Amino acid sequence: GMVTMGPAYDAWNGQSELAPGLKHDKLRALFPMYQTGFHMIALKSSGIESIDDIKDGMRVGVGPAGGTPGTYLPRIFETLGKKVDVRFGGAADLAGQLQDGLLDVFAFAAGFPFPAFAQVEAQVAVNYIGFTEEEVAKITATQPVSPFTIPQSTYTTMPGDQLTVSMWNFAVGSADLPESFVYETVKAVMGQHDRMMSIHKAAKETLPENFDKNTFLPWHPGAVKWFEENGYTIPDNLKG
Repeated sequence: GMVTMGPAYDAWNGQSELAPGLKHDKLRALFPMYQTGFHMIALKSSGIESIDDIKDGMRVGVGPAGGTPGTYLPRIFETLGKKVDVRFGGAADLAGQLQDGLLDVFAFAAGFPFPAFAQVEAQVAVNYIGFTEEEVAKITATQPVSPFTIPQSTYTTMPGDQLTVSMWNFAVGSADLPESFVYETVKAVMGQHDRMMSIHKAAKETLPENFDKNTFLPWHPGAVKWFEENGYTIPDNLKG
């Protein structure tokens, strides 16, 4: 499957909100996927254009409970001193609630462009809400994320590049998977970048050189074999 590295770290250490106390010590990294960016929108008619405009008590949709956005966006708002009314739900449902006036802000974390945001943008005028450099500094000091810039070209009506934060997404599997199967899987994905790009633009980051974005999760032996055959050195302490 695929997982962002924040929840993977929590699961590895037995701190997952979905299975507290259970260490997922058979989890193994297979290959890097893309950066999962945190971003948010509001209806232009709301007048909400920045984090400062998000007031205590405002209704903010953050994705499914237990997922990456549902876990980390409430922490991010808390870090920024915002006491918002967090609402959980699927992306399509939250997009509908935003358009119906049942939410003030729709926040999410996903690869770019995020289809639900593009769909809302096509139907109604929206504001894309990013972070200031000071806000990013506060967030990265307390959460397992990195600074990230969303290019203006990502969405039709986004007026400029937008500063935010992101978390890397990796393909993972069980340590019990056969080495030969994992090797061939990694070979197939890493060797067909153009085909991956034709499926989703976020795949532009699905490149072998991004293997070093994994700093804690052991690599499956089949993945280690492929990467090292192709000139990449996996640290000894991450060979699983």
